[in-house]
Amino acid sequence: MNSRLPEDIVVVSAKEVSEGFNAIGSCVKKEYTYRVYNSRIRNAFYVNRAYFYPKHLDERVMADAASRFVGTHDFSAVRAVGTNVRSTVRTVHYFDVERKGDLIELKVCANGFLYNMVRAMTGTVLYAAEGKLTPDGISDILLRGNRTEAGPTVPPGGLYMTKLWYKEPVGLDTDPEV
Repeated sequence: MNSRLPEDIVVVSAKEVSEGFNAIGSCVKKEYTYRVYNSRIRNAFYVNRAYFYPKHLDERVMADAASRFVGTHDFSAVRAVGTNVRSTVRTVHYFDVERKGDLIELKVCANGFLYNMVRAMTGTVLYAAEGKLTPDGISDILLRGNRTEAGPTVPPGGLYMTKLWYKEPVGLDTDPEV
C-alpha cells in the first residue's frame, strides 16, 4: 500500500472493522496539533511544517486565551466564511499550549471542527499573545459570532491531525482510540 501513496503519507498499521464502520461518522472526538516555530531566526527544517513567528510569544498568555475556547460554544467566529453546516456549535474538550524550546505546540480536542476552525483559533490565540485582544475578550467574540473580530487564519503548514477517537466497537479488538 505504501508504494502507491505519496511520500508524505505512510500507513503504519491497519485493522479489520465492522461492516457499519464509517471513518467520519463513527468518529466521536478529534485532536489537532498546530506548531509555531517561535524564534528570531527561522529554521529550514520547519519550513511548511511549523508557522514561523519571529516575535517572542508568551505561552502563558496563549494558554489563558486557548482555555476560553474550552466548552460548548457556537464557533461561528472562528470558521471559514461561507461554509454551510447544519450547526456551528461544537464542544472543545481541551486546548493546551506547551512550549518546547523554540517550538510551541497548541493541541485542541473537540467533538468536531468547522472548516479552518483550528487555524482561526490559533490565530486568535496569537492575537492575544500580541496584545491585540485580551484572553477575556475571546468569550465575547464567541458570543457575537463575528469572524472579523477574531484573529487571522494561520497558514496550514503547522497543522496536524494527531488523534482520533471512535465509537465502540471500532474493530475486532474494540479499541476505541486510534
